[in-house]
Amino acid sequence: MARALRKSSVIRIYALYALMVLAALTILGKIIQLQFIENEHWEKISEKQRFKKIDVKAIRGNIYSADNNLLATSVPIYNLFWDAVVVKQPIFYENLDSMAIGFASIYKNEDKHAFKKRIKDSYERRKRYVRIRRKVTYAELKQIKKLPIFNLGKYRGGLIIEKQERRKRPYGMLAKRTIGNFSIYKNEYVVGLEGAYNHILQGTDGKRLQKKISGGWQYEFSDTLIDPINGIDIITTLDVNLQDVAETSLNKALEIHKADWGCAIVMEVKTGHIKAIANLKHDTARNNYYEGFNYAIGTATEPGSTFKLATMMVCLENKVVTPKSIIKTGNGSYTHYEATIHDSHENGDITASQVLELSSNVGIFKIVLKGFENKPQEFIDGIYSMNLNEPLGLQIKGEDKPYIKTPQDKSWSKLSLPWMSIGYELKLTPMQVLNFYNAVANNGKMVKPSFVKAIHKTGETKQEFETEIINPQISSAKTISQVQKMLEGVVENGTAKALKNSPYPIAGKTGTAQISNKKGYNKRNYQASFVGYFPADNPKYSCIVVVNNPSTGQYYASTVVVPVFKDIADKIYASDLSMQVHAEKDTIFIAPNSKVGANKSIVEIYNYLGYEIKNPELQASYIAGYATNDSIKLYKRKLTHNKMPNLKNMTAQDAIFLIEELGLTAKINGFGKVINQSIPKNTRINSGDIVTITMNH
Repeated sequence: MARALRKSSVIRIYALYALMVLAALTILGKIIQLQFIENEHWEKISEKQRFKKIDVKAIRGNIYSADNNLLATSVPIYNLFWDAVVVKQPIFYENLDSMAIGFASIYKNEDKHAFKKRIKDSYERRKRYVRIRRKVTYAELKQIKKLPIFNLGKYRGGLIIEKQERRKRPYGMLAKRTIGNFSIYKNEYVVGLEGAYNHILQGTDGKRLQKKISGGWQYEFSDTLIDPINGIDIITTLDVNLQDVAETSLNKALEIHKADWGCAIVMEVKTGHIKAIANLKHDTARNNYYEGFNYAIGTATEPGSTFKLATMMVCLENKVVTPKSIIKTGNGSYTHYEATIHDSHENGDITASQVLELSSNVGIFKIVLKGFENKPQEFIDGIYSMNLNEPLGLQIKGEDKPYIKTPQDKSWSKLSLPWMSIGYELKLTPMQVLNFYNAVANNGKMVKPSFVKAIHKTGETKQEFETEIINPQISSAKTISQVQKMLEGVVENGTAKALKNSPYPIAGKTGTAQISNKKGYNKRNYQASFVGYFPADNPKYSCIVVVNNPSTGQYYASTVVVPVFKDIADKIYASDLSMQVHAEKDTIFIAPNSKVGANKSIVEIYNYLGYEIKNPELQASYIAGYATNDSIKLYKRKLTHNKMPNLKNMTAQDAIFLIEELGLTAKINGFGKVINQSIPKNTRINSGDIVTITMNH
């Protein structure tokens, strides 16, 4: 019995031993497999777990005005974190109070006791990625890096700096919609020049390795695998001063007439360069106007009487009338089928030229019916021949399509032809209307409007955009000459007499159109517009102003938009010496003093005006010029860097220059000149302080 038990135990021991040997051999085999057969595979997996590639963002290109002012740029902004583990205990507790006091002095809204508690708790819990502050400016970062503990750097003080970029427009709202902006939701620049030229501006991102360590914090290696290629700059056609004038004048009119929206465009006749484009929309909540949508290119509406120019040109080309043909407008009322059209007042018998000058609806009705009532397609063909049915194909996205009805449309009726002749039952954008008038100013040559004239890389021109011709001659030279005289007559004798006494000749056309809704037209909602060019005898600029739905009782173009056009044109005339009649040689000019401004700007203005500068070598960022007989002497404006200067009456450009010179951050509200500043003059200032400046409208 005992022998049997011993034998059974020995068998079990051997069996267990055999299992252990088998297990050992299995483990050994797995080790050999991992070490020699699958080693490369698992090393790759381990490598992927410990390292990863991250993007190194390219610096986005800048957007400049035609006069080299910065319209949009990328500025660095930082997110700050802290690694509590790397800081030695004695250093931490000895400097904690000083660090908290210093941090609270940089950020006035930060309580030093709350900050101290948060940092201390994080330190005692050995946190490795504590958020310190987001959206830190470079000026603030320089101060933070000087604080106790943080001044020891990443590996001893634990300060982790994550750099990002933020797009900044130095001129604030100026031309905001045309310049464009960034969509957080789409993670791309979607409108304006930022969107249209994103492929050029954005550059190409590089690559860098990151290594993961315990606690989840990732150290970046300093060497990049692929260097980023920074974006390229674009030079626009916009003029900052003209843009400021256009927005200020338009904003004033919109506020006076309490309109829904308005736009104004200034275009260079020969080149098609857009020098200014303002789009302002009413903000009901804030009861002010802002750049919310590009109505100038994105909203096609019934243009009303400004379309009468196109009608007259088709009629002249087809010899339906001559400028001297007599048109009987009677008592200013005319019925065609079931529709009755009215003039604003009785005109009687007038010439075809006067029909356009006085904007007679009855006169245009009778002319177009005489020529095309039984052949409306010929009228449409004439409109098409002037490219009014085609989009302009602009450099920026969002252009609304023009709509010119044809007899083939289901909605065509016996009233369509006469209604179209005065600008109804068709749609055009303000830009399309302006471009047509610009072609008339340009003796019939239609050029494409442009917003970008060149592409630069590190200061060198890489590409220049030539003026693109849409139609070399939209009409005969004879017809162009005839309507040019008619448009001058609109100002001299017609609906735009408010422009008659300008020191330079102006040509153009008013338009007052009823706005349709679901129930049709009414006499409460109107759109006023004026489009023209100047000087009329040698056109250099064309301009259109549109105000939609003025609601204070005045709605005629002559009272709503003509004053805006005049304001813009007068300021352009005053600043463009090439437009002005040269004075006689014996006229004595007294050199003018200048206000304080940027050195470069002041010197450029005096050089442009032809005045001698006695001390052009003066080295100073901020200067003023004072007249000494027939020459100019420059004086340095001394800045007290710890006190706020007086910004009143400065332009946005000069105010921003001075504020940034002092290490401050500017926020701008409104347009025009400074009327108020959030930090009063002579108040003590600190680098990084935010100054809100309010401009007059």
